[in-house]
Amino acid sequence: MSALIEVNTDGLAKLGKTICYGLGITAFGHKQMANAEAYAAIKKAETDTKIKLLNLKRDEEIANYIRARESRKMNNAKSIVEEAISHFECGEKVSDEPVNEDWTNRFFSIIEDISDKSLQKIWGQILAGEVKQPKSYSLRTLDVLRNITKEEAELFIKATQFYIEKNFICTEEQFLSPQEVWLLGETGLINNDDLIKSWDVEPNSKLEVLLDKNILIVLHNNSNKKNFCSISVRKLSKAGIEILSLIDKQVDRATFYNALTSILKSRGLSRVVKHEILQYTDNQCSYKTIGEEL
Repeated sequence: MSALIEVNTDGLAKLGKTICYGLGITAFGHKQMANAEAYAAIKKAETDTKIKLLNLKRDEEIANYIRARESRKMNNAKSIVEEAISHFECGEKVSDEPVNEDWTNRFFSIIEDISDKSLQKIWGQILAGEVKQPKSYSLRTLDVLRNITKEEAELFIKATQFYIEKNFICTEEQFLSPQEVWLLGETGLINNDDLIKSWDVEPNSKLEVLLDKNILIVLHNNSNKKNFCSISVRKLSKAGIEILSLIDKQVDRATFYNALTSILKSRGLSRVVKHEILQYTDNQCSYKTIGEEL
C-alpha cells in the first residue's frame, strides 16, 4: 500500500482529514493521508529529526531511549489507524460534520500508549465511529477507556451479555460475582448504586418486557394473585453506554435468556416466552406472534 492513497469514499476522505489534523499536517491536492503507512512515515520523520539533534549534542543514550519510545508509540498508533480504516466500505457515506478538534487531539494523545491488540481494536472502532458520526464518543469516554486494562475490558464484554432494557446490566449472582460488579463500578462503566428492576404482572395476565432491540419477552402470570417480580441491576454509565455500541451484537445470549427465565419463574411467574422483534421504535415494537417458550 502506498503512503498516499487516492480516496474514493466520503468516509475515507473524512478519516484522512481527521488523521492529518491529528498529525498536524496538510493534505495535498485530491489525495488524503488515510492509511497506517503514511502515519508511520510521518511519525518516523519526526522522530529522526529529534534523534539527529540529540546525536549532534552527543546524547546517544537519550537518543536511543527516545528512538525506542517513539517507535513503540508509532507502532501503536499505526495499528489503531489501520483498524479504523477497516471499518469503512467503498461508497460509504458519512456525516459531513467535522470531528471536534479537541476530541482529535485527545484521541491521538491517548492511542500512542495503547499496545494491547484487543484494546487497539476498540480504539480503532472508536475513531471510525466518531468520523462517521461526530459526538458518538465523549471526551469522558476516552478518558475512562484509556485507564481500562485488557482484563477489565474482557469483564465488560462478559457483562454486556446480561444487558436488559435500555441501559441496565443484570447483576444477579448467577451472572456476575459481587467482586466483578464492584470492579466494573471502579472502571466507571457502570454506576455504583445497586438497583432493583421490577415488573408487576396482574393476576391471570401477561406483561411485555423489552430486553434489547432484537428480543422481547412476555411474562405470564396464570395465578389469581398479582406477581411482583424483580431482579438486581446496575445502570450503565454514559461511557458504558457508548462503549456498549462497540460490542459485537452477534454474541449468543441464549444461556442468559434461559438463566433469567429460571430466576423469574422461581419468583412466581408461570411462563416466559421470547419473541424476535421485527420492527422497533421508541414507542412501540412489533414481533413474531409465535414465540419460543423458555
